[in-house]
Amino acid sequence: MELPQLKIDGLVARLPIIQGGMAVRISTGALAGAVARTGAIGVIGASGMAFDELRKEIQIARELAAGGIVGINIMFAAREFWGIVQTAVKEKIDFIITGAGFSRAIFKIGREGTTPIVSIVSTARLAETAAKLGASAIVAVSQQLAVRDGNNKRTKT
Repeated sequence: MELPQLKIDGLVARLPIIQGGMAVRISTGALAGAVARTGAIGVIGASGMAFDELRKEIQIARELAAGGIVGINIMFAAREFWGIVQTAVKEKIDFIITGAGFSRAIFKIGREGTTPIVSIVSTARLAETAAKLGASAIVAVSQQLAVRDGNNKRTKT
């Protein structure tokens, strides 16, 4: 079975799979690099990382990826959002996924540099806005998403 190509700007993955960039040090450089080495796209969950820690995780991912595609996922609501974005750009990360809030200003980084921006949105209106501002790709999530606790009860997000 032949799978379709996955393209994000000039980046083309051999496998059309993006590994989820889960924060709180779940998706680190080791996982993202191993995924990228397979031909899929590896993603470091950067929210909550210190700048030096993110640099190290990007370096680890690059070493393991053997030329594969590595990005970061950062929540706009994160305390050090802009510092993390700047650190990733300086480390020449392949792309940035951003969600948990919406930043119009981040698209300037994509337009002025070579770092594609992927926007996570929950409405068609935000998707249109992200596209107009220059998003390289858009991830749509449902407004109806809910977190479930250990007892399988819905909790508000």
